[in-house]
Order: sequence, then C-alpha cells, then structure tokens
Amino acid sequence: MNNQNNTNSEVVIPFIIVQPGYATGDMFAIAATLINNQQYHVLISTTMDEHENVRDPYDKSKSIREFYRSSGIEEYRIHTHNVNEVRAPGLASQLKMEAFNIIREQYKNDLSKRAFENKYYKPVGEGTQYIAKNFSEEMRNQLKVAWEINGSQDDAIKIWLETQGIPTSGNNLLILWSRFSGKGGDIHIEHDTSYWGIKQIVHRVADMYDAVIITGDKGYVKERAKKYDETANEINVHYQSRKVFNITEFWKGNSPALDAWGGNTRLGQFKLYDYFQRHFQNVKHLGFRSGNLEVMAMLGYQVRYMEEEGSESGGRMTTWFDNGNGETALGGRATGYERLVLTEPPTRSGKFIQYRIQEINRETKERKAPLEQRIKDLENSGQAADSPDINDLKKEIKIIDNEGEARKKIFAGPEMAPFRKDQIPPTPILKKDKERFSEGFSELDMKIILRYLQPSDWVERETGYQRIIGQRNKSYERLLESSEIG
Repeated sequence: MNNQNNTNSEVVIPFIIVQPGYATGDMFAIAATLINNQQYHVLISTTMDEHENVRDPYDKSKSIREFYRSSGIEEYRIHTHNVNEVRAPGLASQLKMEAFNIIREQYKNDLSKRAFENKYYKPVGEGTQYIAKNFSEEMRNQLKVAWEINGSQDDAIKIWLETQGIPTSGNNLLILWSRFSGKGGDIHIEHDTSYWGIKQIVHRVADMYDAVIITGDKGYVKERAKKYDETANEINVHYQSRKVFNITEFWKGNSPALDAWGGNTRLGQFKLYDYFQRHFQNVKHLGFRSGNLEVMAMLGYQVRYMEEEGSESGGRMTTWFDNGNGETALGGRATGYERLVLTEPPTRSGKFIQYRIQEINRETKERKAPLEQRIKDLENSGQAADSPDINDLKKEIKIIDNEGEARKKIFAGPEMAPFRKDQIPPTPILKKDKERFSEGFSELDMKIILRYLQPSDWVERETGYQRIIGQRNKSYERLLESSEIG
C-alpha cells in the first residue's frame, strides 16, 4: 500500500490533482488514487455558490465532490476553486496557480514554482497514470472496502430485481452500457451509443445469454427513450420468460424497493453490478469508453470497451492494457479494462466525425511533406539538425500541426452536439452531411464484438426472430422539418 500520512515530526507536501468541474469521467480513477495514497489531494473547479447551486449547466463539481466524500476521502484533501465557467479558456493555468498557492499557504511557504510543477502538480489524467503504475489486488480490495462492495444489500437488491422481473441468478449474463452524453452536450459524440447498434447486438446474442441487461443512459431526447424497450420486446415475445431488460437510468427512480439498497446513489449502483457478478456464473460488460466501465474493471469484472480505429483520444487508456504478463507497461497489475478496436463508430455522427478527422490528418500530412523532405535534403547535404534553415522549417511544420489540431478540436467538444446545456444555440452536424453514412455496426465489427460476447459453450439454434441485422441507411428528405436526432 502506498499510504503516506502526515506526522507531527514532518509535514508531507501533497500531490494535487487538478480536475475541471466537468470531468466526471476521470473521477473514478482519481478517487481510486486518493483512496490508495493519502499524499494525494484533488482541486476541483466549481461555479457553486454558498447554497451549493451551480451557475454553469456543465458544472458537475457538486456530484464529483460528493462522490469523493462518499468514497471516504477526508474533507481536507478535497479542494475547490470558484470560476465563472468550468469550460472557459485559460482555466488550466488558473487552477495550477491555485494548487501552487494551496501548497505555499498550507504546507511549504518557500516552495518554488519549478519544484511545484516538477513534483507536486498533477494534471487531471494523473489518476489514470497512477492506476497503471500501482494497481494491485490489495488496491482492488481497498476500493471494495471504501465503496462498501460487500454483499450487505443483496436481499434488498434481490427484491428490487424481482419487482423488475429480472432474473436474480443464472449462468450467462450480458450487461450492455448505453452512452449519450456526447449528444447531450458533453464531449466525444463519436463514442455515443447507437440505438440501432444495440438492436444489432441484442438480436445477435440474446439466445446466447440467460439475460441481457441494457443500462446507462436512455438518450438525450425524451421522444426516443422507449427505443430500448422496443428492442427488448422484439426478443421477449419469443420466449416464455423475458430475456432482455432495459434498466437505463434506473437510479432516477423513487420506489421504496430501489431506495432500500441505495440504488439512487453512485455507490448503490456499484452494489447492483457486484450482485450480478456473484450470482451469475459468467458476466460480461460491453460499452463505449467510459468511466463507469473503468470502475467495473477495477472491481474485477469482465469488461471490454469499444473504440474506433484511429481515435484521437484513444491513447490515454492504453496504459491500463495487459502487457501480456498480467501487468501494464508501467508496472501495475492490469485492471482488465481492455479494448475492442472497431473500424468505425456505429452512429452516423460518429462516422462523419471519424471521416472529417481523417481528412484533416491527410491534409496536414500533405502540407508537411515538402517541408519534411527539404529538412532531409539539408541534413543529407551536411547541415546540422539545429541549423537556422532547418529550425525555420521545423517552425513551419509546427504551425501546420497546430492549425490541424485547432481544426480537429471542434469535433471533440460540445460544438457539434444537437443539444446544449447552456444558452448557446447548438450547431449540429447537418443531416445532408450524415446521410452518406450508414447507421449501426458493420459485419466486420460485429464479428469483432462476437469474438468477445459469444460463450464458448453456445450451440446455435433456430429462433423466432431475425438474428442478423445489418446496417441501415436513412434518407432525411422527409425529415427536413424535424429536429436533429441521428
């Protein structure tokens, strides 16, 4: 264990992780880091007033702070810094300065800025890196203790499952995670779920499992909230007992049966998936990259997350991957958080974004090529690598790279979402731009998914429903007056 506690004889200077108030996806790895190592603190940007009301609709700092508190993190290790907007430009440097001031005022008043930046300042991705370096079975058990994953609510969970008609035990269970936060105004639309893609998976594998549970987000528009129920019903009418269950956003319920085991809290939700893990013989989780799936892996459950080939943000989580010996490349035990690399996202919006990013990368590469060739020619002619001519060419290449990154940035943020939480009018992807792309998983990607999902003992048999569902195309000609829904 890496716990380091303050003593009367020596003041231990904390490492401070700086976390933007919108970054909920990072809070699970950060919480695990804080639980495992007492020397770590966290600084969260917030727009909360004295009554804990947030001014910015993108501000999740209140729920982030509450999760850390419920994880047993001491109050003195959770710091906040008030800002006007959690996504405003320049906040990173502002938060860094606040972290520096915290250490100077509370721990070491003569600490230099350089020493702070080199040792004690930690960016939001520090939790991910810490897990990659330090995860172990001991740490996994630590998390279970902190999050009260101990089976104490099994009886209450069983009662709630029975009220939902969900099996309470069995052999094979599949849990599909739905994500719509991108289209709901957050980031990474390309990693949102496709209703049609879930339909494809459910139809293909329902007969392989005792139960298939769809959990996570319902969607970003109420009109489509029944889509998963429709998919479940397409399968369930062919079985004596229901097989597919939609429990998306179950935590928003207010029934006494849900409240009895804390199902409307974050830690209560963890208990539900732990119940499934212990009461079914073979449980698999599948979804697009998300913090929730990171938790499932850290708790020891079988997890795969999907991500498209060439994802611009895909490198960060590779530090958790099994290096082939049960450990990560950074030396920690592999959590089990592993990736299925797909050729393309299942949504039209995701495919459009993937295409545009590839196009920008191609254009950037073509612009840099003659400059890079000139550098090679100069080096071959005997010029030093740091000569003025070569340095000037490198500066030109850097400008081109920066321009490309700036062009791609719009595709990663909320700018192209069909819905925004603030007062800025949305600028969604045009229907005519998406129409060229199909919806759902390609047959090649379905094969990749099936290699993970298909149980080794499954024997194919006839079903009363169509098992193989292909991608579909949609014409928007008749939907010109409708809202953006694709």
